[in-house]
Amino acid sequence: MAENYWTRYMRRRPISRRGFLTGSAVAAGGAATAVLIGCGDDDDDEPAAPAAATARATEAAAEATEAAAEATEAAAEATEAATEAAAEATAAPVRTDITRGGILTLASPVTGDQVYDPAITNHATTYAIAMGRTFNRILNYDGTGQVNPELAESLPEQPDDLTYVFKLNPNIHWHDLPPANGRQFTAEDAAFGINRFNEDNAEFIQGQLDQVDRIDVIDDLTFSITTKEPFAPMLRFLADDPVLMVNREQREAVGDEGMKLYENQLGTGPFIRNTFDPGVYAKVDRNPNYFEMGEDGQQLPYLDGIELVALSREAYEGAFITGEVDLVSFTTGLSLTEAESLQGQMGDRIDVYRKLHSAISETHMHTQKPPFNDVRVRQAVHLVINRQIAANPLGPGSGVLMGPVPQNFVPQAFTEEELLQMPGWREDKDQDIADAIALMNAAGVGVGADETITINTPIQCPCHATGIKADVEQLGINLELEPATSADYFAERAQGNFIMNIGLEVGGIDPDTYIYHRFHTGAPFNRTAFSDPEVDSLLQKQRATLDPEARADAIRDASLAIIEQSPQAFTAQLVFWPVSRSYVHGHAEPVPAGLTFNFARLWKEA
Repeated sequence: MAENYWTRYMRRRPISRRGFLTGSAVAAGGAATAVLIGCGDDDDDEPAAPAAATARATEAAAEATEAAAEATEAAAEATEAATEAAAEATAAPVRTDITRGGILTLASPVTGDQVYDPAITNHATTYAIAMGRTFNRILNYDGTGQVNPELAESLPEQPDDLTYVFKLNPNIHWHDLPPANGRQFTAEDAAFGINRFNEDNAEFIQGQLDQVDRIDVIDDLTFSITTKEPFAPMLRFLADDPVLMVNREQREAVGDEGMKLYENQLGTGPFIRNTFDPGVYAKVDRNPNYFEMGEDGQQLPYLDGIELVALSREAYEGAFITGEVDLVSFTTGLSLTEAESLQGQMGDRIDVYRKLHSAISETHMHTQKPPFNDVRVRQAVHLVINRQIAANPLGPGSGVLMGPVPQNFVPQAFTEEELLQMPGWREDKDQDIADAIALMNAAGVGVGADETITINTPIQCPCHATGIKADVEQLGINLELEPATSADYFAERAQGNFIMNIGLEVGGIDPDTYIYHRFHTGAPFNRTAFSDPEVDSLLQKQRATLDPEARADAIRDASLAIIEQSPQAFTAQLVFWPVSRSYVHGHAEPVPAGLTFNFARLWKEA
């Protein structure tokens, strides 16, 4: 294989999670003249000796067996810890200072053109208006990323690497609305809800649960999931925000089209749908039959209901000051500038939180269309972007640097300190720019051909698009930025009708969402039509690796391989600043995705 600056630095095998910092030290230097001139995958690689290959295979098999045993032990310890935590919670003293009742008012978009079916939408607004409050998941997660039981009574038993046995909480009932009419939530319901995500419907979000082989109902409150192969993200995917359980009788009554409508939401959640005036107002009411208990020894939720008032972001500050709203936080929050302005005016009358969000800023390059069908051009774009500017796409304090996997997932992700030593993320851009121009010269396009390439570039929001436009002009690439509505942007992106685009996208609670779903051949969120057999193999490996430490290494190896191919320029993970009136209590550590807080546990001082 041709030797070059890029492959010398990004050689994947030595740069595992443990070896990364040592390997990255060589990146400080480098000459533009050493950049790739030819980029073929040629036939001059020597085959591994058969004996060495056999030894490696034997060693790998032994490591896999040991890793599986350790993973089973870790799962048992996690189950025991969750059981102990539940017992401690039960034994906790009853609080007498909690005030019940009242309506919590949120500033929120209230749009009527959204879809309210969890199998179809992952849009923040629909989740905020109702979905995140009216439905439940089998499992959930907290602000530390810990997976916990929700509809399940405990974390599942795992008798082997493929099987998960769940027992449901017997006190769960559907909302007292037709056609469910308050009946008990059963294992049949859980099986239906999970299986529905894998139904053959072109509109459904596919991929997260594609490794489910079958679901067996054992009794009314017990079911098992069997996966096709060992699948490390399984529990996190069941805990992810979109995996909400919908009612099967409701689906039978209204069909998949009817399930998209707000008025057909029927769940088991702490709040029940009520008023919905698109563009103006929405309200959900307390579910009197909710199954979770509060710290005061009574059923949750504490509040009588939640109102969502349609306000523009420009109106948030005034609404807070006048007392029109109690909280600006459903899935995101304010910018740091907005939050600091409010804090300066209101002092200790408000509380400000920092939310390192799972959403990310994305710059896609379509790998099947010129000029980005040439990996050297993609690498050049990766190198030339100034991450210190791009890392704050919505203003100061609005983001942090990220690689393929966001910093929420360290040690599976690269830390900011590690990224700052890598080409493309380094603060001193001189070497990166020189190497990027040399790559363009080698590719014979842009500055390498003394001509400007003009690319019509859809953008979802101004974000950091103007900064990227200025950066890539150094390569002889002119981006004609074309602002688009979110709906149009999403549609064009899904259909691959772009050469480059710049926007935002929601994430998830497992690294697999960011790498397998986006970069494996044919994956559901592979916007760039990227395909590489070696990357596919690495992505499959991390999915099947159950030992946490070994999986972290596998994820980092896959991430480095993706960076080398550069189907996307990785820039920023978003940071938001939720703001609450100080008389609102019950906040916990903000979760990275979905609703920032558990609204069933929020309460207001009298």
